[in-house]
Amino acid sequence: MLLLVWRAFGDAIDSGHPADVIASLCAAVGLVWFAVCAVPLWVSDVREHRLPNRWTLLLVVGGVVTLGTATLLATDGSELAGRALRMVLAGLVYAAVLFVLHLATRGGMGMGDVKLAAGLGVYTGWLSWDGLLAAVVFGFLIGGLVALMLVAVRRATRSTQIAFGPSMMVGALVPLMLMDAG
Repeated sequence: MLLLVWRAFGDAIDSGHPADVIASLCAAVGLVWFAVCAVPLWVSDVREHRLPNRWTLLLVVGGVVTLGTATLLATDGSELAGRALRMVLAGLVYAAVLFVLHLATRGGMGMGDVKLAAGLGVYTGWLSWDGLLAAVVFGFLIGGLVALMLVAVRRATRSTQIAFGPSMMVGALVPLMLMDAG
């Protein structure tokens, strides 16, 4: 979690500009909020194959409030609307992709995953469209690798339900830790 907070501050503290420092603080609070929400979501999905609405909603709202505030403070007016819109659209796009998969797999992809995608989309969309794409790709790659490993060690079969939320969260962490907001 400290790495996420450090990541949010970037060069803002060195710049000395108060608006940049406050914006970075808001982003850091948002990333801490991400971690706070991720823990119970992860535990619940692994134990019960359930992602509680309360936590998925808190992830979305917390991301919009904290990262939206960081955006408002750090960007000039011309960039503000585009970045805020991208953040919201990214949440909707990621949720829509997983909703289509939910329908296509007849419930194999749960609605909790769809709701989680909305929050993860807000966070990674705050970075960029590339951040969103990276989160989706890494989430599916990690989920696939986990499934293959479980099948290989005979802890799962092709019909075993595997919690996908943790893979999605790790997939979102990759761009959050490695990419610059743009």
